[in-house]
Amino acid sequence: MSRFATMAFAISSLFALPAIAENETGFYVSGFVGAGFPGDAELTGIQTPEAGAPGTPGAPANIQADFDSDSTLGVALGYKTPWEFFGIFHPRLELEYSTLKADVGAGSFNGGNQPFSGDMQIDFFLINNYSDIIWRDDQTLVPFVGGGLGVANVETNILYAGGGATAPNFVAAGDDTGLAGTIAGGLTWLTGSPWQVYGEARYYQVRDLEFERRFIGGGADLLNARVEDDFDGASLTLGARYKF
Repeated sequence: MSRFATMAFAISSLFALPAIAENETGFYVSGFVGAGFPGDAELTGIQTPEAGAPGTPGAPANIQADFDSDSTLGVALGYKTPWEFFGIFHPRLELEYSTLKADVGAGSFNGGNQPFSGDMQIDFFLINNYSDIIWRDDQTLVPFVGGGLGVANVETNILYAGGGATAPNFVAAGDDTGLAGTIAGGLTWLTGSPWQVYGEARYYQVRDLEFERRFIGGGADLLNARVEDDFDGASLTLGARYKF
């Protein structure tokens, strides 16, 4: 397990150490939308071109792709536990599905200057562990902290030109699944009804992803190299919960 994933799990688990206390418990559903801010991808590999594909065996295949900010959304099924920790931390557990999409804004291959386009999508499947920070009974604004662990499927379609061509003739493409971890915090507004409104800031990371750099010029579709990287980024979202 990566150091990031271990840290995320430790932080979220710390706030869930059980000490049974008086607390409003129960299931809820939630949904959120917002903006995603993917970090730059630094895909690295060694060229192993198939017959007919351009490239130099053993040469580096280093692709930098810069992603634009774009949208993210998700849904979750959660349970607020009857536990508390230090008298103020009230844990919640969630099963979450969320997705984040972004277009490629710029990039380079082996430090060159090529036109880039394309997009990527990340689908998260997470077990989240949050803690609401409640210090008095009449509190209506409730901070929360936590994180999650799970897996994420990343699909890339990073197109770029090579050899001075005016149209894309290489692509770093494919989909792969890696270990995902998040660290998050935010603020919930208790409306006095079953509905709650919240905002959240999140950092995510997806580890050990591998894709293919392929030559697609002149009708060909040939492997040039396998490239890999970890993907990370952040998001800012607004959401609502409904308690049963």
